[in-house]
Amino acid sequence: MLRLHYHPFAQYCQKVLIALYEHDLPFERVVVDLGDPGQRAALTTVWPFTKFPALEAGDGTVLGESGVIVEYLDSLAPRRLPLVPEQRIAGLEPRMLERVIDNYIADPLARIVVASFTGRAIDEAAEMATIATAYDFLEARLDGRQWGAGPDFGLADCAAGPALFYANLKVPIGKRRRLTTWFERLCARPSFARVIDEARPYRDGTPFDWPPGY
Repeated sequence: MLRLHYHPFAQYCQKVLIALYEHDLPFERVVVDLGDPGQRAALTTVWPFTKFPALEAGDGTVLGESGVIVEYLDSLAPRRLPLVPEQRIAGLEPRMLERVIDNYIADPLARIVVASFTGRAIDEAAEMATIATAYDFLEARLDGRQWGAGPDFGLADCAAGPALFYANLKVPIGKRRRLTTWFERLCARPSFARVIDEARPYRDGTPFDWPPGY
């Protein structure tokens, strides 16, 4: 049995949850509140960097880093379409897009959120500009594509769903037509819709303004 240490509202945890749901893999949930000293200490014993998601497998394997976990999950569901192509060159595009989404959308947004809670000084305008640059990059990259990296749902889509969902509240996607179409397609994907529904109870206290029906 897989055991996932995570929080339902965390973007990188949501990336892994989407992959688990896409592959229909059973797993044990260990929800971690990093503000609770006991739960934080317990996570540290599993993953010494005290970050989630962290995945324990029945064979003693322990993995951190969401993209690595997603690729590991591919190996457990060989009868389903892999989220990362097995061919090395074909796998470069989804891996690159995942890193762009994580580094230039999810991470800048996380720094903005943390600053709103802690009062830490950051250049918020620069962080928002980075997100907008990533939007423009993706807008150009999506030309002719059904999903992020091609015709099939994959790693880039697992990363993009949570990142775009929350970043759009701070830096609207606006008139980027291809990005908007992709975002709408992601929101309609059952695995992602499930992840968002599971995270709804944790919205209180977040710095986002939640539009009706969002």
